[in-house]
Amino acid sequence: MHDVVVTQYGIVSPIGNTIPEFEKRMFAGDSGIVDVRGSLVGKQFPVPFGAVVDDSTIPSAEELKIEPRTQTHGGRFSLHAFQQVLDQLPENLPIDGIVQGTPAGIFFEVIQHSLRNYDPDAFIWDEIRAEWVVEIIADRLKKSGHGDVPPHYQISVNSACAAGGQAIGIAYRFLQSGRMSRCLVMAVDAGAWESQLMNFHLLHTLMTDDVPARTASRPFSKSRSGFVKGEAAAALLLETREAAEKRGAEILAEVCGYAFNSDAYRLTDGREDNLCVVRAMEDAIADAGIHANAIDYINAHGTSTQQNDLLETQAIKKVFGEDAYRIPVSSLKSQIGHPTVAAGAVEAIACILMLQGQRIAPTINLTDPDPECDLDYVAEGSREAAVRYVLSNSFGFGGQNACLVFKKGNP
Repeated sequence: MHDVVVTQYGIVSPIGNTIPEFEKRMFAGDSGIVDVRGSLVGKQFPVPFGAVVDDSTIPSAEELKIEPRTQTHGGRFSLHAFQQVLDQLPENLPIDGIVQGTPAGIFFEVIQHSLRNYDPDAFIWDEIRAEWVVEIIADRLKKSGHGDVPPHYQISVNSACAAGGQAIGIAYRFLQSGRMSRCLVMAVDAGAWESQLMNFHLLHTLMTDDVPARTASRPFSKSRSGFVKGEAAAALLLETREAAEKRGAEILAEVCGYAFNSDAYRLTDGREDNLCVVRAMEDAIADAGIHANAIDYINAHGTSTQQNDLLETQAIKKVFGEDAYRIPVSSLKSQIGHPTVAAGAVEAIACILMLQGQRIAPTINLTDPDPECDLDYVAEGSREAAVRYVLSNSFGFGGQNACLVFKKGNP
């Protein structure tokens, strides 16, 4: 079995489209949530908030050389995050696989764009696929001298809000087993647009209260009433430790534990007894070969919905017992909203930055704590802490649960 490490990363998010900007604003407790009425949606649209990427610093589709029928926000976000990794790669470094968390929404965005620009002589339905970003990235890796990724290692997964975490986990297993030496992991969701907002609104999951935009996402608060739909993209290069050390790469962190399971319960809700969520956390910690009391920080799924925050808090208490009150817990979604499919990968980068900086990012907007959510949610602002192992939770619709354990990369 091989150790697996992270050596490069890139990001697009509502609080920054580069790693340095994202890191600075995350620790500062900035919010990327805005009122989208009158801009992205109509003034009378029932959903007022979105965590939207400022794409003014992202190259245009033309500059990125994306074909006209696939010029989408998701494509631009993915390629910009990917380019940040590509720019750091040594010449001719072979990449063995790509695993991307891809939302169904990117497929519908492509169709929407294509129909608006419909040319009956050029329109090819067979080329409108959710996997097109993976194929473009594989082609660009090949043209850049980084090898020819075989089709069976060009993997697109969609496990809802657990997809980003699952994509990292799939790559981790490939590398751990020795089937690969390097794997590019990506996840994207550019779903802060009308149809996606309405889909979640009809499920009664989005925040619609009349409050200032930056305070709309308030995980673990008594007044929480739904999440804010976000958008983001993340790219991470995972390598075996041997491969990374052989080329003298900087090791940012180690991926040392992973678990994925499914409640098989309801279409949107998880099990009320938390059985599978608890098991996913326990299995990830066991996979890391550590005891639960070695965890120094928990990156919560923390969506700001009534059910999720309460059930996750209860699950943490079941896994860690009285030690749960010692471990800092925070939710990045208080700052960036919920970028669904991309969330687990974006939060993985956040966890790595916390391990590197020995500082924990805060849960903002926690001014009225729910008495039943009574853990240490780092509500006062970012906090210096000795952090060696972190647990990151991603829980998706349909009870899809992905948990990862990261370890500090250097002594």
